[in-house]
This record gives sequence, structure tokens and C-alpha cells, in this order.
Amino acid sequence: MTRYRWTILAVLFLAGLSACVDSPSEPLAAVENNPLATSLDALADDQMTANDVERSEDLRWAALALRAGVTPSVLQVTNNGKAEVYDAFVHGVTWVSLTQSLRPPSHRTLVAWRRTADVLQVLLVGMSMDSATVMHPLSMRPAAPGDLSQSPVAGAAAAYFERGTSNSSWLGVGGFARVAEHPHPATCQAPNDVDRPSGVTCQLTRYGVALNVLFARTRHRDSRELEQNAITRRVVVPNQVVDGVKLLFDCASPASRGC
Repeated sequence: MTRYRWTILAVLFLAGLSACVDSPSEPLAAVENNPLATSLDALADDQMTANDVERSEDLRWAALALRAGVTPSVLQVTNNGKAEVYDAFVHGVTWVSLTQSLRPPSHRTLVAWRRTADVLQVLLVGMSMDSATVMHPLSMRPAAPGDLSQSPVAGAAAAYFERGTSNSSWLGVGGFARVAEHPHPATCQAPNDVDRPSGVTCQLTRYGVALNVLFARTRHRDSRELEQNAITRRVVVPNQVVDGVKLLFDCASPASRGC
């Protein structure tokens, strides 16, 4: 991908954050043209190009969650010893039919982001149980839809990205993560039936989260490979509760606008 394209993407993403993140008390789906969801779509496409299917899906379903009506919460983070404030939510996904499932039941992903000047930071942590050890390699995809032979207790997958004037990608290689639902059911408020994602049942809820994850930098921005003596950083999130959404899919491979 060219430097020019990533510059445009960073501008679009920062514009989306400027338009949406400053007012987290209002559902982002209330905006007819959701620039943050559009930017997540673009980043998902780039992850797919880099052959990172898992992160591409996490980002695409995050965009879907925004369109379905999730409201981000404030998340306090310590990033390599520095206190930072992110906006965040959790999306949990499952399928009507297990034969269509691309993930183990009850998979959930914490999505967090912040911007400072010309740098965008994105944190993703995905898992299929309330707490798990963070492990590398990153991808734990079943061999085929409906194949759940790979145990959901294998671990949590984590990734951290910086885009803009600073461009780097990092994989979680150690530590632990907790993303546990705190049931608080509510109806998703999409603006109208036209904008509501099709083939997707949506329910708002809340999740308790906590992280202490060691990340290692990849060889380059679009790589999933680590140097032998890769640079590392530690990201810590103390116990907090954030808003989230549970998505039930009617189709095998939902896109960011539904089935």
C-alpha cells in the first residue's frame, strides 16, 4: 500500500473520530453517514490485504456494531508506562446456526481507539471466554465454518496499531485479558429500518474489562512476523466496565452492513 493511501486513511479516520468520539454519550449510529464506521471498514480492508483475516473481521464487525447503535465508553489505559484515555466498546458475536460459525460461541472483542495530533492508536483484544492468557500466533480460526475443534480456551488474541505520522503494528505475545459480560440488556437504537443492519439481531449490554498485555512490534506495518529481538511494549487496563453489543448473525459471513 502506498504512503499516500495511508495518509488519506489516517485523515479519514481522524475526521471520523473528531465527528464522533467527542460526544460518546450519543449513539454513533444516530449519524446517517457514520465516518468512524467507514474508517473502520477501510482499516478492515487493509488488514485483509495483509492476510490478517481475524483482525479484519474484528474491525468490520466493530463498524457493524456502530451502525447498530452501540455507544462507546471512556477507557483508562496505561501504554508503556504512559497514562492514556481511549474510547471503547465490546462487540460479542454468535451465529444462529453452528454450521455457519466462523468463531467459537460467545466470541467477544474489545475495540479501543484514541487520537493525538496526527497519530491514531487502535487496540483490539478478542477471546471466547471471560478471561484468558494472551498468546501468539494471533490467528485461531477454525479450519472451516462449523469446525469448533480448536478449543476456545486456547487464549486471547491481541493487536495494537499506530497510524499517521507513526506507523507500526504490534502483536500480543504474553499477559492476560478479561472481557466478561455484565448483563445489562437494552434495545439497540438504529436510526431507522433502512439503516438497521440486515440479518443481524442486536442487543446492547455491558462488559467488565481488564488487561495486562505484552506486545511485540512486527517487522513492518503490514506484517504479522516478529523480529527475533522485537521491540516490546506493555499495555495495562485496570478493572473497568464499558458498553457493548451482542450481535447474532443469520448468515455465515456478515459484512459491516449486515448479511
